[in-house]
Amino acid sequence: MALDTSKDLEQIVIYEVFVRAYGGFANVEKDLERIKNLNVDILWFMPIHPVGVKNRKGTLGSPYAIRDYRALDPSLGTDEDFKHLVKSIHDLGMKAMMDVVFNHMAVDSILVSTHPEWFMRDGNGNPTRKVADWVDIIDFDFSNSGLSSYLIDTLKFWVKTYDIDGFRCDVAGLVPVAFWNRARAELLSLKNLIWLSESKDPYLYQAFDITYDYDSYDILKAYFNGKESLSNYAANFEYQKQIFDDHIKLRFLENHDQERVAKYVPQNRLRAWTVLLMVQKGATLLYNGQEFACKEKPDIFNEFHFDFSKGDVGFQNFTREMIELKKTTPALSHGKMNVLKTDRPTSAISVLRRADGTLVLYIGNFGDQPEKITIDFDGIFSNTYIHAFDHVKKIPYTFYVDKNGKAVFDLEDYILISAYKEGI
Repeated sequence: MALDTSKDLEQIVIYEVFVRAYGGFANVEKDLERIKNLNVDILWFMPIHPVGVKNRKGTLGSPYAIRDYRALDPSLGTDEDFKHLVKSIHDLGMKAMMDVVFNHMAVDSILVSTHPEWFMRDGNGNPTRKVADWVDIIDFDFSNSGLSSYLIDTLKFWVKTYDIDGFRCDVAGLVPVAFWNRARAELLSLKNLIWLSESKDPYLYQAFDITYDYDSYDILKAYFNGKESLSNYAANFEYQKQIFDDHIKLRFLENHDQERVAKYVPQNRLRAWTVLLMVQKGATLLYNGQEFACKEKPDIFNEFHFDFSKGDVGFQNFTREMIELKKTTPALSHGKMNVLKTDRPTSAISVLRRADGTLVLYIGNFGDQPEKITIDFDGIFSNTYIHAFDHVKKIPYTFYVDKNGKAVFDLEDYILISAYKEGI
């Protein structure tokens, strides 16, 4: 992490907001109380700037093909609308984070004519990009010092004018880390911001507080598509523990680039996966509608409107309870994390979190049938009874760890229990 990163960021919940799908800033503001009630800490706005027209994808274009970094998309509302929205977020005790897209701009951006020298060129001298499929954008050339100054001044503009609290930086690994280091240092004089990198590259921690957990998610996505094993997904958490234990990862099951998790997961297993998300070490991301178990992926290129009235309100209440538990339970908010071995590695995952003499144990059964699952506590406990509380059934729960450090659990879907245990 950056030298001044707060460990408290490990407890935060970020809510990704697609303003266009709300119908504008005013409609987002109407939803703030509900979002706050979920125990959200930060609202991250996907890009809210004017979108390019040339080579546009779909009828409305990608929010990530930006024409003007220092303007608001007029279809979303006025300058005063956005200022009022940010103030309302602050009044509710939450923070506002903006998307920063500094690897590229729309092919017809305002900078193409005013500063053509700031863009990457092909062998024929034409503006180009590193990713061929991104036909609606062209990439920057950071060898031009004036570009870096302009972009950093742009960040300052949003902090000074709108009181923004942080930046989620799109494809941050494609932008020189020297730029991010300079940006963080210069903006520190204005505000202690939160810096989130949309990248899994470890070296970016020198400039960022949080990076994406794409190293785990890529395995999970492959598992959902039948191309990877559940055991490899679980094993990656132990790998991360060796490499990133003092760093903060952004844990997620979906975002605007990915399919809805409810599309991959059967309804009777969705809660088990959601609890697994909450018990992981790191910050947590929710995408608009995930809390309602929405299955339809929002279209970011064409007309799309959220209709949460069709959502699963019971699942929203469940999500809120799990977030509250994560925030109020020391073992979940800042505890050590161990992935325990099971005798069902192809269908079960078990996570143990410990802090301040307390523990939280999660076991998820992702198979098709109820199972007896044996958990190996690997020397952490042995020959002892643990008296706990079952957060699913809301009743006391006792289990026995034998002399070999193993315990057996009967599971239909998942179990989440907490306990006090001296000496841990």
